[in-house]
Amino acid sequence: MCGIAGIINLDGKATYQARSIHRMTNAMKHRGPNDEGYFLQGNDFYKLFYGDDTPNIPKESRFDYNYPDDHILSSYGIPSRIALGHRRLSIIDLSFSGHQPMGYLNRYWIVYNGEVYNYIELRQELEAAGYHFHSKTDTEVIMAAYDKWGSSCLERFNGMWAFVIYDSGEDKLFISRDRFGIKPLYYYMNDRMFVFASEIKSLLANEEIKTSPNFRYCRDYIRYGPQEYLKETAFDNILRFDRASYLEVKTSELKTFGVTEKKFWDYTPNLCYERYNERKAYNYARQYYDLLEDAIRIRLRADVIIGTALSGGLDSSTIAYIINQHLRKMGKNEKQETFSSVYKTEGAQHCDESAYINELVRWLDVNSNEIEPQLKDIISEHGKMIYAMENPAVGMNMGGWYTFKRVQQSGVIVNLDGQGADEQLAGYFKYLWRHFINMPLRDIPREVKACFHLPGIEKSKILISILINISMKVLGRKTLIKVLKMVGIRNPASGLAAVNEALYNDTMNCQLTNLLHFGDSQSMAHSVESRLPFMDYRLVEFLASVPATYKIHNGWTKYIARLALDKKLPDNITWRKDKMGWPDPTDYWLRGDLKEWMCREIESSVFLKHLGVDHDIRKRASSNEDISNLVRLLNLSVWHKTFFDEASFKKSQGDLSLANRKEYAT
Repeated sequence: MCGIAGIINLDGKATYQARSIHRMTNAMKHRGPNDEGYFLQGNDFYKLFYGDDTPNIPKESRFDYNYPDDHILSSYGIPSRIALGHRRLSIIDLSFSGHQPMGYLNRYWIVYNGEVYNYIELRQELEAAGYHFHSKTDTEVIMAAYDKWGSSCLERFNGMWAFVIYDSGEDKLFISRDRFGIKPLYYYMNDRMFVFASEIKSLLANEEIKTSPNFRYCRDYIRYGPQEYLKETAFDNILRFDRASYLEVKTSELKTFGVTEKKFWDYTPNLCYERYNERKAYNYARQYYDLLEDAIRIRLRADVIIGTALSGGLDSSTIAYIINQHLRKMGKNEKQETFSSVYKTEGAQHCDESAYINELVRWLDVNSNEIEPQLKDIISEHGKMIYAMENPAVGMNMGGWYTFKRVQQSGVIVNLDGQGADEQLAGYFKYLWRHFINMPLRDIPREVKACFHLPGIEKSKILISILINISMKVLGRKTLIKVLKMVGIRNPASGLAAVNEALYNDTMNCQLTNLLHFGDSQSMAHSVESRLPFMDYRLVEFLASVPATYKIHNGWTKYIARLALDKKLPDNITWRKDKMGWPDPTDYWLRGDLKEWMCREIESSVFLKHLGVDHDIRKRASSNEDISNLVRLLNLSVWHKTFFDEASFKKSQGDLSLANRKEYAT
């Protein structure tokens, strides 16, 4: 898990890039506090500095121009055409053999952020084909796989990644991002250069990059919230590299053809409705458990201590249980470390899941590490969170932020997380409405009776869903869509989507992409790698093939997951009916002691005023308006003041410059 950056001159000329690439990597030191390295194509500094007898560096890796540590400082006066930079968080092969940029076969150079968990199996296959390795890293396996299979190597990788390979033999770039976009990759391009990095703040550290707030993106954020699945970002001219995609292009052709990604993976959900069959349900539950167990097994591959985020819900508890099983199989006696945010302070206790957490801690006999956000620290921690997220976030995010803060305090480097389960197993109540819209009418009475007993369920939405179901069967889907459009319903076809179709859309096109970005930003801000077993592509493909009736049954969401863990976990967790999901007491904070801060922050924002935001914030804060609307304004105000100069914006009224940009390099 690391931070990567690079600069490619599009005119083929060598320029002085060492200072810029050093500033860019230094801006994301938190992503890689253990090591830094650089590749400058087009000069002989490496050979001059190290000579031919460099210790501890494999001879095959000493060709061309790789700069370990901070010796890049000595090459500021040497021009280059291509510059690659890397910050390393050491997790697999902690020795210098894992240093990046890494070379292979006297031809390839890579900067890589992420983990390919099945690298051991791939390495064995490649060794059988005659490939040799000089480290124990997955990084070297990626380059060998590319040499062997070309771009189709991506289909074999099981993991999360963003990497750039420079093929010096063909003067070609190979760029890719993982199937779900877990690992970020941003880029900026003009007529002179193509620049990429793991974080936007890294791009901003390059003096040549010109940007300003993306007004359309910011206005849409106020209306709809974050949209991390878009190509655009909140920064003009800074774009995201597409998830599940790759780019293979000669550097001389990049200027002509631009960044045109190709998809390497997708999947098709099963949209057929199938009546519930108990024998099939148990069969699906067994397959689900076996796949999840293997997904966790390969995600335990690391040379550092691994912990587990524990919320008290089914997903995180399942991971903790399976890890315990693996520790016993391996004969290890040490207790598993779990990490939780709790809320025991009066006024915030409605967000507390300590009872469930404590029950599981006793059941599994693990070490519980808890942390509670303190009101006095929220303002400063919120500012750090905004800086880490880069694009304006949803909500205050303090639950996840403080959990990773606690992980960092413990010294644990890798943390397994339950993110993604809800989008594969229909864990939110919103999927119930779609269930009622699309199920056969004869099955409705049984499901209604069961669902009406769920805590917090909105019975009116169930009744409306049933009415829509009847209307669709009487009028037909196309006619109903036309009617809904006539009465002003926005995008009615999406609202009528079947459960598995909605799960696919949330996974690949919408909601989950936001959550994955938040998780990566929060964890890496604390120099922690977050691994997500539920995002194993084998498990995702399997669950997409399972009919929705086995995910929602008899009033239970995540039904086959509950069957799979029955009696393995306490019933209070396996068959828990309510759902919280890392909440924080935002309303209590912002309508209580932090109300004045929030109102003052929003009302003082020249940027929000320019966007046409109503500044009667105190009245809105005292009303029954959903607090999330005000949080978006708060986040956007803090975001703008963090990354742009409010005074300059006021003076220019939109012609915002970054002349006063912070110096990120030390």
